[in-house]
Amino acid sequence: MSKKYISQVILLSGAVLIAGCGGTVAFQGAQAQSVTGTPPPPPPPPPPPPPPPPPAPPPRVELRDNKIEIHEKIQFAVNKATILEASFSLLAEIGDVIKKATHAKKIAIEGHASSEGDKNLNLKLSDARAKAVMKYLADHGIEKERLTAKGYGSSKPIADNETEEGREKNRRVEFNIVEQDVTSKKIEIDPATGKEKVLEEKTAEVKKEEPPVPTEADKKKAEEKKAQAKPAPAPAPAPVKAPAPKAPAAPKAPAK
Repeated sequence: MSKKYISQVILLSGAVLIAGCGGTVAFQGAQAQSVTGTPPPPPPPPPPPPPPPPPAPPPRVELRDNKIEIHEKIQFAVNKATILEASFSLLAEIGDVIKKATHAKKIAIEGHASSEGDKNLNLKLSDARAKAVMKYLADHGIEKERLTAKGYGSSKPIADNETEEGREKNRRVEFNIVEQDVTSKKIEIDPATGKEKVLEEKTAEVKKEEPPVPTEADKKKAEEKKAQAKPAPAPAPAPVKAPAPKAPAAPKAPAK
């Protein structure tokens, strides 16, 4: 076998190996064929997003500066200082707010009534209800030395006592912070980082003076002073006299 023939065989074998290891093989004379059948169904749509959660109910108890505001009335038995069970959860929330308000050193619980009924009985009942609320809070973890209780009867209305709606608003219990620690800070802002730096911090005790309850004599004096401040009525104008009627003229004598 000649060397030239052996070389051609080796070259041909190498070409076959290259084609088998990734070379492209063209098929001639092939025709396109159609494939029949049902395509798979489309994927199902994604589930709708869950609805947003309902808004949280407004708080029944809020701390506002020097007052603890309650947006629901404390319920008592009719003409008694007995707290109804329906208000136990409200009082629990009030207690939680007082516990967190560590700056409030003294809280005055005030009982108020409408002008309906006997004034003295209303005063006694409002005082008994305020003291019942104080006892309930003290029995449920609030330091008794932080609380005071007093009834004011109908002396401090917040609405018109001439309507039932106004009288209902006047029957209430209030929580006023009369002694608290107020913290003041002197700060400096770093111009490079924008962070605040506390240079000085002071805490001062602030007390709220309770105005005296007006007595009946004070109310009478206020009414008299108000009456005196009214301008005097203007005098009535003098009556205008009607002119006297003129006498009829005498008839002229006929000409001759």
